[in-house]
Amino acid sequence: MRELNILFSSILYFTRLSLPFKVEYRKENQQLALTWFPLVGAIVGGLAALVFWLMSLYLPHTVAVIVSLGASVLVTGAFHEDGFADVCDAFGGGYSKDQRLKIMKDSRVGAYALIGVVILFALKIALLIEIQPLWIPVILITSHVLSRWSTLIISMGWNYARPTEESKSRDTSHPISWVRFFGATGLGLLPFLLFDSWWVLVTIPVVTLFSWLAGSWFQKRIGGYTGDCLGSVQQVNEVLVMASLLLVIGH
Repeated sequence: MRELNILFSSILYFTRLSLPFKVEYRKENQQLALTWFPLVGAIVGGLAALVFWLMSLYLPHTVAVIVSLGASVLVTGAFHEDGFADVCDAFGGGYSKDQRLKIMKDSRVGAYALIGVVILFALKIALLIEIQPLWIPVILITSHVLSRWSTLIISMGWNYARPTEESKSRDTSHPISWVRFFGATGLGLLPFLLFDSWWVLVTIPVVTLFSWLAGSWFQKRIGGYTGDCLGSVQQVNEVLVMASLLLVIGH
C-alpha cells in the first residue's frame, strides 16, 4: 500500500491529473516520488500518443503532432518546460551562482527563456513530422519515459544547490536509494520492448552522457542542481531521444 501511495503522490506532484480518491500526504513518501517518475512519463506519453492517434484520423500529420505536444504540456502544467525556461534565463543572463539561483526563482520570462522554448518546440515538431505516423505514439511514450529516468542520474550523482528550506522542490530533492534507482531503471527500459530492433538502445548512453555532462556543468556553475535543472535536462533529453530514434528507425 505504501508504494501505491508513493506512486499516487508522484502522479499528483508531477502532473495536473486528479485521482478519484484522496491520497494521504506524507513527507517521506513525497521524497520517494522520483522512484515512479518513469511511470509518470509513461502516463503523460501515453496520453500524448492517444491524442496524436485521434487527431491523425481527421487532421494532417503536422497538426496532429502539434496538438499532441500541447496535450502533454496541459497534462503536466508545463512543469518541465518552465524549468527549462528558467534555466535558459538563469544561465543566459546570470554571471554568478547567487544571481543564477535568484533568476531561476523569478517568475518573469526573459528573452533567453522565450527563445529557448521556441527552439525546443520547433525541434520537437521538426523531428516528429519526419517520423512515420505509425511510430510516433511509441516514440512519444519512450521519449517521455526515458527523459524522466535520466533526471535520476543527476539527483543521484550531485547535491541540491539550494538550502532545502528555500526550495519549492524541497520534498523531492533527496536522492532515492540505489535499489529504487535500479527499480526506476527497469521501468525506464520497458518502452524498448515496443521496438523490433536492439539499435534503439543507443538512446540510453546518449541521455546518460548528456545527463552526466549537464550535472557536471550545473555543479561548476551553481554548486549542484535545482528542480529547474532537472526539468531542463528532461526536456533536452526528450529531444535527444526523438532524434536518436529517428536516426535508428529511419523516416
